Amino acid sequence: MVTSTTPPDEYRAACVQFDVRPGDVATNVAAMRTGVEEAVAGGAQLCVLPELWPTSFVANPDEALLHASAAAEEDLRELTASHGLVAIGSALEAADGKFFNTAVVFERGEVRAKYRKIHLFSPNLEHRLHAWGHDPCIAETSLGRIGILICYDLRFPELARYYFRKGAELLAVPGQWPEARALHWRTLLRARAIENEMFVIGCNRTGQEPSQRNGEAMAFPGDGRIVDPTGEVLASGSGEAGAVIATIELRNVRTMRRILPLHRDQRPSVYRRLFDETYSLMVTASREGKDPADSPDE
Repeated sequence: MVTSTTPPDEYRAACVQFDVRPGDVATNVAAMRTGVEEAVAGGAQLCVLPELWPTSFVANPDEALLHASAAAEEDLRELTASHGLVAIGSALEAADGKFFNTAVVFERGEVRAKYRKIHLFSPNLEHRLHAWGHDPCIAETSLGRIGILICYDLRFPELARYYFRKGAELLAVPGQWPEARALHWRTLLRARAIENEMFVIGCNRTGQEPSQRNGEAMAFPGDGRIVDPTGEVLASGSGEAGAVIATIELRNVRTMRRILPLHRDQRPSVYRRLFDETYSLMVTASREGKDPADSPDE
């Protein structure tokens, strides 16, 4: 659905970070509601939640959990209606006999867009839990054009660049990014903002959770960040639950794209040639080019 309103030059946005408890939907909904209400009290019109915020990662979810997760998303949808919000966070989606890690964009009680995670985090065996998404997603909202990434997607600049070329002004990144690689999270959020001259909002969870691979506890730093098109970190979270809030000035996107005209100075003919030369290498090296039996350890 495309909105006809012109987005405001300025609005407040929030990362709503909290400890996402595996399978404990009631606790996660309570934390979500507390965080969203705090964000609203701080003037936020856009809220980004963590990855899989209703359930976290759960192997073989049953019907009861799927029903509870859907009810949690309904709670969030109702909050966006009552507070006039845009909210983005990913959750389990069951479709065609598969489970997807799907981000839903709600605005004022309506679904604006859905995005199924394209890059699944194989080091934690996510590809065993979820099916791959295939399509990028730009949500057309009253707050502007928002491109969606989920966690591991952040490591693949091709997707963010697609959003840049399609005119997105902000990237929303729900995540569950562990403390062990927190420097990567912080660096990549800034890199995606700088190279694409857009705002980036990355919402990371807090707490701990056992690894899907070996059961060892993984800690999550809750370092949600809001980054402007110059790479400046406008707001960042600590390890505590709560709302991380900053002002989004969309005019800064237009200013940066005028001062540093990447659209004008790019070399598409060169990129096409390089892509054509390396496409077969990419396919051969990727999971798409291999038989699953070739990776018995996964």
